[in-house]
Amino acid sequence: MTFQTTRRTLLGGIGATALGTLAAPYLIRPAFAQSKELNVWSYSGFITDEFKGKFEKDTGITVNIRPVSDQGEQFNLMVAENGNHSADIVCCAGHRFYQFVDKELLAPIDFNKMTNWNKIDDSIANAKWVSRRDQVWGVPIVLVSTGLLYNKEVSPAAPESWSVMFDPANAGKTTYQIQDFYQIVMNYLGYDGSAASYVDDPQKAQDAVNATRDFLIQHKDKVRRYYDAATEIQQMFVSGDADFAQAGSGPASQIIQEGFAAGYTIPKEGGLAYAYGFNIAKGAKNLDNAYLFLDALIASPENGAAIVRSTGYSSTIKGTDALLNDAEREALGLTPEETGRLSWVDVETAPFIFDLIDKAAEEIRAA
Repeated sequence: MTFQTTRRTLLGGIGATALGTLAAPYLIRPAFAQSKELNVWSYSGFITDEFKGKFEKDTGITVNIRPVSDQGEQFNLMVAENGNHSADIVCCAGHRFYQFVDKELLAPIDFNKMTNWNKIDDSIANAKWVSRRDQVWGVPIVLVSTGLLYNKEVSPAAPESWSVMFDPANAGKTTYQIQDFYQIVMNYLGYDGSAASYVDDPQKAQDAVNATRDFLIQHKDKVRRYYDAATEIQQMFVSGDADFAQAGSGPASQIIQEGFAAGYTIPKEGGLAYAYGFNIAKGAKNLDNAYLFLDALIASPENGAAIVRSTGYSSTIKGTDALLNDAEREALGLTPEETGRLSWVDVETAPFIFDLIDKAAEEIRAA
């Protein structure tokens, strides 16, 4: 199946050839669901062909995958279905799943049906950001950071600050996705990109967003173009159109592993961290099959390693790191100092701040 790659998906090129064989079988419980079908909406690489084939062979369940192109599109499609969801499992970003929860599009996780939950790294499984309203709403699969990708031929040393994105010397050589970069720029300007301190002061949040919007409009001449698809970053770096980019850790690690002279860092002003996971649609028609699938997906570090190689993102499954080679670890790795600069998107403050950012992003494009 061909997947449409967008800013929320991952660079192609190495995924298909880099997948290793899953060395350890996972445990499949006998299927007891109503049908032999399962409908999943997924980003590219989250479900490898090998895992899909093994699951189908072991269970007799046919997995139908619909590619996800964007969180907003997925949300709108589910709303339009008016409760009669065509998907049993959907794929939500950790900093956006609140929208799906608040619109009552998802079902909370039933841990009586998840025997392998303990295979997820404890720091992730017990993290505050996987929950809302005191319930867990999804299974985190990969961890993502947003940082600075740079051309080592232009900047041999890792830039220390996001200021390189606004330096006149780099005019026409930078690229970013506005919404993904916005909170980072807020932090760069001295505002609270997490918006946690603005919860009780919406006007202060609006002022911070407006000031950041005006700053980005002022520096619009530094941007080669705003990207939507992650593949655009690769194309611009290879063609020499861009030397600096706000990028997700997945696209960045894949560019590095493909041999391009690039580096990835978290500048001193910080970067963002969040997770992508699979969530069960409310009223899923093939609920039992959905739990069988999710339980199998997180069962083994071998599958975690395969997901790493097909996406470039870090896996949440325990033991995955031990199965990666040195080059893969280096491409994925950040120093402890860089990791300490990351902040998790707060799911409780995200609702109002992202509404403001989405509006500001349109105003920047139109300016």
